[in-house]
Amino acid sequence: MSSRWSDDLRACLPSFRESLLTGWLPDAFADAELLAALESGALLASPGEVAPMVARAPVHPLTVPVGARTRTVPLLPGPVHAALHTLTERALRDHRPHPSVHSAARTDWHYRRAYRARSEKLTELASGRDPSLVQHLDIENFGTSVGLGPLLAAPWMTAELASPLREVKRRTGQCLVHATSWSTRLGAALLDPLDQVVARHAGYAWARWSDGWHVAVRDAREGERLREALAGGLAAMGLRLSERKTVLLASSEVTGGVAADVSGPADEVWRAAVGTDDIRRYRYALLRAVPDPGITTALPDLVSRHPALLPRAVRYLDGATGSHGVSGTFAALWQWAAPETPEKEAPFRCGRLLALAARHEELARRVPQPLLDTCRRSPVTGLRELAERVTVTAHGPGAVAEPSSRVRDWVRRGAAVQDRPPRTTTYL
Repeated sequence: MSSRWSDDLRACLPSFRESLLTGWLPDAFADAELLAALESGALLASPGEVAPMVARAPVHPLTVPVGARTRTVPLLPGPVHAALHTLTERALRDHRPHPSVHSAARTDWHYRRAYRARSEKLTELASGRDPSLVQHLDIENFGTSVGLGPLLAAPWMTAELASPLREVKRRTGQCLVHATSWSTRLGAALLDPLDQVVARHAGYAWARWSDGWHVAVRDAREGERLREALAGGLAAMGLRLSERKTVLLASSEVTGGVAADVSGPADEVWRAAVGTDDIRRYRYALLRAVPDPGITTALPDLVSRHPALLPRAVRYLDGATGSHGVSGTFAALWQWAAPETPEKEAPFRCGRLLALAARHEELARRVPQPLLDTCRRSPVTGLRELAERVTVTAHGPGAVAEPSSRVRDWVRRGAAVQDRPPRTTTYL
């Protein structure tokens, strides 16, 4: 007989599958076993097994690009995230966020639809009055600053979720892990009392994405009153507003900035991006452009200037493999990814490029052998598995003397490139 826990594991499969698109390190086998365990409801026998799973899990720091900066995030195994994702959805089953909250608001949340709705709402806010002013309020280092106390005191918190969250805090030093679905959902729900503060001041004339609010105001004085009210509520949670990001914006700064419509034919959006070095337009174009030699050869310089674009550049190259210039661009990206003096970002960069190489035998053969050997010695299991898979694809099963169990199973199945290849699809 199916249990409620098993049913919830199965119910969380679609939302967890989408959450993998924000993963920093692609899984060497597209998380096939993990997704199958969710689909069967057999990931874990009961919620009580999640905390011990977190306690046993290996944790590795990974330095990743976030905008123009880098951030070191704790890397946890996929099954841990799947279990926490399910516990979070169980805890938030009856939570109803304010309609003006657009990020990770509910179980059936979809990134692109929500992002589009938020852009439309911001455009509406910026055009509502004359003059149109929008107060932007953003929390300083929200994800890493959230304490265990406010989370455990939230009205929707459950005992079955509280226990593994304590373990996450103990193992990683923080309660929320950047760019994971369960953390995004918990963070969004935690800010609900602040949403009520904003709603009392502004009704429905506001929008929130993650930990940032945009609120239509009449003048600077109203914006300051709102800032003070929000600062007081945040202080009670041990949080504070960012002085740099909490600013009063003119309507043109909103419609020409965060709410700007960058959609259009991919080739035109690409040309516009090149003309203004616009990251949002680059992101849009790279996921939609057909293979073009001009785009292909521009990628090494573009990614070296904007490392956060690497996942989308890899996605573009995956669709362009076999066209002119891809091999040369791939080689140039490897030179950047793992320089003679390794940078902290090298594991992230190598992981994205290895995922691409694992999907195409001709690219697997172009990965420099010293870099493959280095990645095969990595303490990060996911990076080792990617490197082993690429080594087998390029040089045959005998090239890896003692492969990991998953790579060994893949070799026994025939080591086909098409057998559960890592994904390059991404929201990053």
